[in-house]
Amino acid sequence: MPPRVSGDSIPHDIWERIAFFANVSDEASSFLGPPSAISSLALLSRRVHEAVSQKSNPHLYAKIFRYKFDVSAATRRFSERWLTSRCLTSELVKRSKALKRIKAGQFDVKDLWTAYLMILEDDGKNKAQLLEYAGFDKYLRSVIIYRIGSSDDSRWFRNPTVDTLVLWLLWSISDRDQPRREPHEYRECLIGILHSVVISGYRHPSVYASDRLFTLPLVQEHAISTPGMLSPPVCELIHYSHPLKIVAPVISSVATLLLALQTEAFQDETSFPHAVRNELPLTRADAVAQGRTGPTVEDIEHFHYNVRIPTARGPLPSIIRPPNRHFDGQPMGMGDGLAEGSERYDSDWYRLVACHDIRVGNECTLRGVIYTPGSMTGSWEGRLMRADYALYASLLRSQTAPSTISIRHTPLYWELREHHCLAPNEPLEPGLDAEGGDDILNAWLPRGAVFTHLELPFLQASTLTGPCTLLSQDAVEVLDPNTGHTARYDTFIPRSTAPYSKPAMAKVAEAQTWISGGEIAENSNPIRSVFGSTGNPDSCPPSPSTTAAALSFSIDNDDEFVDTVSHLSSGVSDILITGKTGERYAPAWGDYTIHGRVRPWDGLVALLRFPTNPEERYLGTWVFKGYLHDGNFVGRWRETSTPVNLIGYEGSFVVYRNDPLCST
Repeated sequence: MPPRVSGDSIPHDIWERIAFFANVSDEASSFLGPPSAISSLALLSRRVHEAVSQKSNPHLYAKIFRYKFDVSAATRRFSERWLTSRCLTSELVKRSKALKRIKAGQFDVKDLWTAYLMILEDDGKNKAQLLEYAGFDKYLRSVIIYRIGSSDDSRWFRNPTVDTLVLWLLWSISDRDQPRREPHEYRECLIGILHSVVISGYRHPSVYASDRLFTLPLVQEHAISTPGMLSPPVCELIHYSHPLKIVAPVISSVATLLLALQTEAFQDETSFPHAVRNELPLTRADAVAQGRTGPTVEDIEHFHYNVRIPTARGPLPSIIRPPNRHFDGQPMGMGDGLAEGSERYDSDWYRLVACHDIRVGNECTLRGVIYTPGSMTGSWEGRLMRADYALYASLLRSQTAPSTISIRHTPLYWELREHHCLAPNEPLEPGLDAEGGDDILNAWLPRGAVFTHLELPFLQASTLTGPCTLLSQDAVEVLDPNTGHTARYDTFIPRSTAPYSKPAMAKVAEAQTWISGGEIAENSNPIRSVFGSTGNPDSCPPSPSTTAAALSFSIDNDDEFVDTVSHLSSGVSDILITGKTGERYAPAWGDYTIHGRVRPWDGLVALLRFPTNPEERYLGTWVFKGYLHDGNFVGRWRETSTPVNLIGYEGSFVVYRNDPLCST
């Protein structure tokens, strides 16, 4: 008779393996949701309980966390101090509780933050946990409907943190078919919320710091006046067991994205109006033959059927592969997610953790690359959202409700190029407005600046009010008439391992150094080192690290350890953008020239659009300001004739790059 084996005689490491594989199998049910089998094992005996408890064996729970959730983003963005077994166990507990509450339909704003941070770290697993286990899409729909309430008791726009997190989470799980799957009543209510934000965008945060400040962070003694400036709320959270200060994402951008998606779905469901075919020339050739200007049927059909912004949601993973039986090998399931993965959200993440305080000395040392040079180079298309001017003016006088104002959508087409000021060249000083702030109504450029495009073998000049022909360029020189300084900006070359001309690449090689968030915070020149590498394949990814005042202290001591994110400097100290409507679309939608600039602190892009032909000034000069979010450039536009300290005629826009090969 074989001897009986007592459970208490089995070694701890064997119980750890049993507990792990009891929660890991080829079945989807073992992957989805919190670990459930451990509690049954823990009841066997006190010794078994000790072997599988969180307190005595965080190593077990860390491995379960790596199996159930994505860790690639955290590995890139944090030092090893955030990824200890204790930290992963704490995060597993936090997420498990949040998923259970979401599944049960219990609302807690902390769970919205947990879900949003999971999305920012998603490589496939996190989103599967939210959607397949917790039913997150139904949960969000319930939250949106509940917060609408009755017409007299709407809970929307009372808590800006909840407002923006709900909409960003909705965007993160939306695909192109999402609007068609929504009940009609819910869809109408949602559109009403989005419509209100887009129409009255001046009432909601759209930037992370005043757009009248180009050079950030500010010295603490510097006083600024920013009338009407609305900043997104700042929150303090616990993430991987460590305190984290983070700013909520701006609501105006996500409202624009969601409203564009809803509008595109409506266009998909709507047949092309036959009246248009009878009123307009069919093609551009027909228009030329008839001596007519403006859009043709062909132009309108292209916008109606083909202009579609990229959505955030991709396919979920095929649940998970069978677990790796080499228990102590590489974490199970690593890399099983989407092809692009969480790297799409790195800039968003770094912006949220680093752009919550504009004062010198208060910067976050976890700051990484917020804007990658070359990101705006390429052909862009999208839509502009605008209200009737008379009704909008009535809204400003508080005589009209936003819901009564319709939104007109018109096409946007841009061909843009980036030009980089490379060390040791000195960049332009920001232009100043009449009130002493940085001149956002001129895209932070000096008034009267003269752009000279250096081309081989041609030399061609333009001003902010004159023509601007963009051919193959080596560089742009810009004269500031106020200071007499001429700054050189080398043109970024896409689809190339050498993104600049040969002489410019020599400058880059000399200027490239490894820098960290701590160095950025201590640097007296706030522009230096904020832009990351230009995408050179020889460059390295961001590298998190930890420094301590004394290595004898515990790695968990937040008072003694400082986390920094190091990355390879691109040598770029300033970025200018030039562009035009493009020959194909200018006859239909207007021939415009574009000059712009990128604010290094948060990656805010400002583009000044003005008619190429001075005789067409009646078309107006507008400034477009916004951020890049996962392939979409989205934000707010406004006309420039109204003084900067007053609310002008404004609206929303979103464009996407339609030449994916033209990348960094």
